[in-house]
Amino acid sequence: MTRHPHAPHRDSSSMATKVSDSPRPLPSLPPRAAVARDAKTPEAAKPPSAPPGWNADRFESARAPRPLLCNVPTPPPTAPVEPTPEPEVDTRAVDADPMTHIAYLSSDELQGRDSPSAGLDAASTYVQQHVQKYGLVGPNTNNPDNPFEQRFDVYSFAGRPGVRGETGGHVHKPGTYGHELFEGGFYLDDKMPAETIDLLNQKYEKAMGARGLPLAPPRDGAQRGVEELRQLATASGQAVNTMALLPGSGPNKDEVIVVMAHLDHDGVDRRGNVLNGADDNASGSAVLMAAVPELAEAAARGELDRSVLFLWTGAEEKGLVGSQYFVDHPIPGLDLEAITGVINVDMVGRWDDQRLSVVDTNSRGQPNYFRDVLDQANAQLDDPFDRINRDINVFRDRQDGASFGRKGEDVLFLFEGLSNPNGGGDLIPEYHRADDDIDLILRDNGGEKPRRVKDLMVNVIELAANRSAPES
Repeated sequence: MTRHPHAPHRDSSSMATKVSDSPRPLPSLPPRAAVARDAKTPEAAKPPSAPPGWNADRFESARAPRPLLCNVPTPPPTAPVEPTPEPEVDTRAVDADPMTHIAYLSSDELQGRDSPSAGLDAASTYVQQHVQKYGLVGPNTNNPDNPFEQRFDVYSFAGRPGVRGETGGHVHKPGTYGHELFEGGFYLDDKMPAETIDLLNQKYEKAMGARGLPLAPPRDGAQRGVEELRQLATASGQAVNTMALLPGSGPNKDEVIVVMAHLDHDGVDRRGNVLNGADDNASGSAVLMAAVPELAEAAARGELDRSVLFLWTGAEEKGLVGSQYFVDHPIPGLDLEAITGVINVDMVGRWDDQRLSVVDTNSRGQPNYFRDVLDQANAQLDDPFDRINRDINVFRDRQDGASFGRKGEDVLFLFEGLSNPNGGGDLIPEYHRADDDIDLILRDNGGEKPRRVKDLMVNVIELAANRSAPES
């Protein structure tokens, strides 16, 4: 199968080096404050007037200058000069470039996109405006005020959720990635499934034990209910899942491929440093956004059989909270019965642009249907990835796709990879540090890695949305 004609042609000879020889330029995105400042142009500074009696030869004048004896005719009026039109900007090309969105999502303006925070809400608004521009719809009919959002309260058992450096908190080091479910925070509501309540009882006992604090016994002698857990927990506010549906048009349009990335990061550290999370996970969130224009055009041409649900989760950094909330609170028409595959994109900005790491197996280590789909999608690229490494299976349960995998869904996890180009090694040294900024993505590959991951993911989505229904 060949690439769609609108896909950009890539010269494979230019991709042999680690950094692209001719990377596409990063769009210029001036801060809003700078735009407002430039709009208020101050009056031109007037040069100081010369003192009376001063001439160019720095001699004092002995007398007043003589009057001009000739009359200079007034020049005729000239025709108005037509302003030079500004060159038109290809908005679609800008929107389809992941680097456009990484630049905004990882800006200091969003203050690290903590869950909850005004920065995460601003990021959600930015995503919503983008998807609506391309005709995607908000599917959450449980929230008629804003069907693009699913909000949930975030709690912890001791202190504020996710405070960096807290005793018993998640230890971030190059050999460790991601979070266990509810590791640093969780949600609570009256519609929680029984298995989630049971898990929270275990988390409560573990958290108290780690801090040497006494346990509050269950009132009825069995396990603590939602109200008891709420009284034992500390609330920090509401986080948000952001979602948008691209309807399919084929006989399987009621089935859904979920494409997801976590929108949140770690906020601000104790020293006031903003943790911008350009790679983690502005990169994955931006790849999803950049795929929207091309997939919306494919859907308009009737080329998507199944529907595609884009999901940007919140509170992943607290312990996969947003993805678990989504699974526990199905959107009408988008429950687990309708979902036929999940693609999670997390940290795809760094290293060179010829390698990628994936998880395409189930919990028993057996390949799921995404393995063949991924290989076909890579082969369709003008310049396929040289190396698709399957070296991160240890992270399978420490990423948002695990919330769906535990329910039996087929999950594909796309990740930038570890330090060894051929597989294995460590994470980027800037993982969960204040220097995870966009300039390091540009340094590593000129922005080509996120762009290539976007092209690969579009192919994967189209193949998964149009694959033949498995035989029963």
